[in-house]
Amino acid sequence: MDASKRKQNQQTKARRETRAAKLKGAKMRTPRELSEILGVGINQTYTALARGDLPGAIRFGTRWLIPDRVIERILNGEPLNAA
Repeated sequence: MDASKRKQNQQTKARRETRAAKLKGAKMRTPRELSEILGVGINQTYTALARGDLPGAIRFGTRWLIPDRVIERILNGEPLNAA
């Protein structure tokens, strides 16, 4: 492996680690994380997002982010549409 390829691999690894660290400290979760927390399938999660069943979820292009407070309310059995 030449030096430029090695440097590119190191940069890619560093970006991946940085992103993982940011997500770990984030107050937003991905649909996959939500489905794992709730124990439901990823397709059910995306269907609920598309229907608007999770108020507060944000869509950026094709990517969804769900605030931790919404997940906490679901886990506590609180209604999501209450103020």
